[in-house]
Amino acid sequence: MQLDLGGKVALVTGGGRGIGRACCLALAGAGAAVAVNYSRSAEAAQEVKRAIEAKGGRAETFAADVSSLEETQAMFAKVKEAFGTLDILVNNAGVIHDTLLLTMKPDQWAKVLGVSLNGAYHCTRLAAEIMMRKRAGKVVNVSSVIAVQGGRGQTNYAAAKAGLVAFTRACAAEMGGRGIQFNAVLPGMIVTGMSEKVRKHAGEQILARIPAGRFGEPEDVAKVVVFLASPASDYVNGQAIAVDGGLLAG
Repeated sequence: MQLDLGGKVALVTGGGRGIGRACCLALAGAGAAVAVNYSRSAEAAQEVKRAIEAKGGRAETFAADVSSLEETQAMFAKVKEAFGTLDILVNNAGVIHDTLLLTMKPDQWAKVLGVSLNGAYHCTRLAAEIMMRKRAGKVVNVSSVIAVQGGRGQTNYAAAKAGLVAFTRACAAEMGGRGIQFNAVLPGMIVTGMSEKVRKHAGEQILARIPAGRFGEPEDVAKVVVFLASPASDYVNGQAIAVDGGLLAG
């Protein structure tokens, strides 16, 4: 299987922690040079950079709130200056503001969609300009099983992640003929800081629904991301792949 990413450049948004961190390390392990995006967690992003460099890889960190077009444009200019090109984009950045719909404030709705959905639009639009010229590229969007099953108190997150799946498929239809593959991964209950509160309050009930009998690790998702970023997935386009231990199957 062709999982070698030597000579490729990958940008991972929200790359300092959780799934994003695991993706950065896995992509670097496969040979890619990695641009680690962060919004607030500068030290976490630097730690990822150091971990990659300690194993002989190359990484640089880039600050940007991807919900801001201006900040995202500035980041892409710096990535191009540092690496010269971009071959792989992983839209992973996301935030949560969980609350019931009737108590949800407009800014809680806007922030979640702004980072997850608008951020993916901003980054993909800019990445596609580079990839279209080369007629080659890989875009992997990190969605969620919530996109399929919904979730109480998560109308904003569910809408953002479902929108990301539809966005993935529309991009594949538009640009798949130009050598670019767009796919999404749908993580289930993964052990990250973002999921800690849910696991604490409903972990036992969720675990009982997972045929694999365990929660996922960020590395479980990262392995699939590497596959989708590699030549091994050249005939895979417009797909939404659940990485959930069988949660949706149950």
